[in-house]
Amino acid sequence: MALKKLEGKQLNDFLIKNWMTHDALWYTEAATKFGMAEASPMNLRVCRTLGKIEFKRYIKAAGAVLPTNMKELQVICEEGMELFIPAFMDFSFAYNDDDTIVATITDCFAFNGMTKAGAIGEYECGIFERIEGWFDAMGVKYTRTPDLSRCLKYKGEECVITIKFKF
Repeated sequence: MALKKLEGKQLNDFLIKNWMTHDALWYTEAATKFGMAEASPMNLRVCRTLGKIEFKRYIKAAGAVLPTNMKELQVICEEGMELFIPAFMDFSFAYNDDDTIVATITDCFAFNGMTKAGAIGEYECGIFERIEGWFDAMGVKYTRTPDLSRCLKYKGEECVITIKFKF
């Protein structure tokens, strides 16, 4: 029997999908055992730490230089997004001349999953914690708006986040 060898983008998508399934199962177990009031802050800490670790590994593996301006940041973020953001997530960054990124999440798997689970009212956005871990790994100074202590989509808002960098 000949098996199909997974390579390139197909392999990357396969691994991300499995990791995302693990993430959802872990979160469900934590929420079931400890309740959302404990699971959500745990998830935020894990997501931020994961973002830092995965991006430090990526920087080293890619031989990247830490960004000193917006153009360099854009290059490293675009490559990182290609590697780490799943194809099924409608996520985009707009890089602006005023050293800001406007991130837009149109169709969010976390929102959809937490809504199905009936837990969206208590969910805090771990997705952007992970992205902020990337920025932390790069050592860039930034501020982010708006407050993400509750899911923007749950509040009836568009999921649009602005990150202002200071180089």
